Amino acid sequence: MNTIKKLVALGDSITKGVIFDGERYSILPDCFVNQCAENLNVDIDNYGRMGCTISRGAQIAEQHADQIAQSDITLVEFGGNDSDFCWTDIASDPLESHYPMTELPTFRQMYRDLIARIRQLGSQPILMTLPLIDYHRFYDFVTRNMGEHDRGNVLSWLGGQEERIRNYHDMYSLAVYQIGYQERVPVLDITTPFLHNRDYLPFLCVDGIHPSEQGHNLIAATVETQLRRIIPQLNA
Repeated sequence: MNTIKKLVALGDSITKGVIFDGERYSILPDCFVNQCAENLNVDIDNYGRMGCTISRGAQIAEQHADQIAQSDITLVEFGGNDSDFCWTDIASDPLESHYPMTELPTFRQMYRDLIARIRQLGSQPILMTLPLIDYHRFYDFVTRNMGEHDRGNVLSWLGGQEERIRNYHDMYSLAVYQIGYQERVPVLDITTPFLHNRDYLPFLCVDGIHPSEQGHNLIAATVETQLRRIIPQLNA
């Protein structure tokens, strides 16, 4: 790989650049993908989609197979939606068994399949971990339209501890590390930079899960630094 001219980004609303102001969602023009494109002087086709899981991501990859084949690198960021639950179902019946949108074994296998497909198309996959979430804000967000009884049911299903929401999110972020190691694919760690900040709440929107403008700035700086370390040609 003598020169790096083009990248493709696959992911969910974080890759898309979605932010939430408490009332509505919008797209941040200066999202981390756009910042990286400008600062690294490369073209990046951004195919991030709000609500996207790994299965939908695989479909999008097929829809844009030609663009991936023409790209030196394909950034991949999934897991946040895969680790989420149907909270209204939980509120309706907290004693029933409930599972993430994509169960972890399926997530692992579909992620490996997507890596194989990207390689088959001739592009280098590079994975991204997940940013932190604020479990308290997120719990308030997913139960915001529920009455006290239903909110209590959700909390009961969580064992009385809101922070257990973060456990599922962390499991999927950790799975990305494991998949990268097993498949010998570089993994960009965008989790640790959030942890370096004692108060990382300003880096998240009020829903507790989407990075704020400050969060996108942090992710952009992190991605740029790690990409330059992995791919020396980007330092040219």
